[in-house]
Amino acid sequence: MKSRRRSLLSILSTAVAGILLLSACDSTNPDIPPGAPRILSGTDSVSVDERVTVTVVAEDPRGRPLTYEVDWGDARDMQTIPGIESGLFHELTWQYFDPGSYEMRCRVIDADGRISAWSATFSIVVTGEAVFARGDWWMFMRDAQHSGHSRFQGPGTPVLKWRHAAASPIRSSAVFDAAGTAYFGSNNFLLQAVYADGRYKWQYRTGNARIPNTPALSQDGALQFGSSSANIYRVNRYGLKEWNVSVNAPILSSSAVVDRDGNMYIGSEDCSLYCVSGSGSIRWSVLTNGAVSGSPALSRDEQYVYVGSQDRLLYAVSRNGDVAWTAVTGAPITGSPSVGPDETIYIGSEDGFLSAYNPDGSLYWKRDLHAAIRTTPAVTREGIIHTVTIEGKLFALDGSGTVLWDVIVAPSGGEASPIVDVIGRIYIGGPDGRLTAISSSGRIIWRFDTAWPIQSTASIGEDGSIAFGNDGGEFFVLRER
Repeated sequence: MKSRRRSLLSILSTAVAGILLLSACDSTNPDIPPGAPRILSGTDSVSVDERVTVTVVAEDPRGRPLTYEVDWGDARDMQTIPGIESGLFHELTWQYFDPGSYEMRCRVIDADGRISAWSATFSIVVTGEAVFARGDWWMFMRDAQHSGHSRFQGPGTPVLKWRHAAASPIRSSAVFDAAGTAYFGSNNFLLQAVYADGRYKWQYRTGNARIPNTPALSQDGALQFGSSSANIYRVNRYGLKEWNVSVNAPILSSSAVVDRDGNMYIGSEDCSLYCVSGSGSIRWSVLTNGAVSGSPALSRDEQYVYVGSQDRLLYAVSRNGDVAWTAVTGAPITGSPSVGPDETIYIGSEDGFLSAYNPDGSLYWKRDLHAAIRTTPAVTREGIIHTVTIEGKLFALDGSGTVLWDVIVAPSGGEASPIVDVIGRIYIGGPDGRLTAISSSGRIIWRFDTAWPIQSTASIGEDGSIAFGNDGGEFFVLRER
């Protein structure tokens, strides 16, 4: 009997020792990493900008959630997707911006940071043509002269085409590429690219820098813009940063202007106008005696840069950075100049005057509109000027400065400038949260209520859509009913 007990005790001791040994080995040796993901199915042929879907599965030995890292084979950053349940079939999605043949693969990372082997590759053929050149509306107020005059007709009876919500105000205007993709900044640190049908193309995060100004779109599809962190950025057409360069103070309402050689011009709260090369080096800067809040505009031959300052001066600067002339206004300038078809430069100021200057800097005329002007005039190809005051009154003037008509469009004026479509219809947002359309004769046609102040200047796409953001963090696109 004692012998049998000893035998049982011996067996139990051996078993316990084995368990302890296994436990000891388990605690001292690295755990087994998760297995390589398996690709179950996927889209193997697609057109440029269409969505690719690939179904995968991976398992963690302990059943914990996994993080997927996906290399789509197109030289862009890997896609990272956290928190996917072990053993769960998961659909990976992507969009290719260029035609070609691509090999995608993926791997997973467990909760302790152990990385699996790569999956087998999956082949995807992308057909079609990449469209990324700038469209008709490619910078603030459409072009380098800030005409605000589209070659296309906006909606006469609007319906909501699509809407996106962000986490903070959208003060940036949208710019469009030739495919109709809209690009705009926001105060939640994102530059966003959205296809014409409302699908996200990509987002670029600056870190902690707000983008309250409008990006400028280059012919190669890259975007350049300033930020609240005093950094100027260039982001390529894939949504990847090419470079950033720092200045001495935030860039808030001044939007970038790009010339045909790729040089960018932008103002800053440090009282300077900057010229930055396409490679990201500061070529020159011009110091004024006040903040440069407005956006620079270029002469039609791009030999001069015009910009206003809160020191009450309008500056004309040559392309090599020399000040050609200055013109004195009666009050600080916070808006942007616009250049008419005959090269006349128009600028509003805080004293309520809209002033017109000849290309040599001499005063052509000035008109008292009796309330501060903080926005940019829109100038049509026929030479009609539209401007709005802080009282919410929109004016139309002819080339000699005669007021043709005026109309109240909002209880007060904000930061949004008027824009004009090809038939002379004017669109402007207001602090009352409404986008208003006005006929070429000054009659209000319709209003679209967003419930939040509209401080961004609207833009017109080549399909006639009107795009704009509001302080509620919503971005709207309206089209013809």
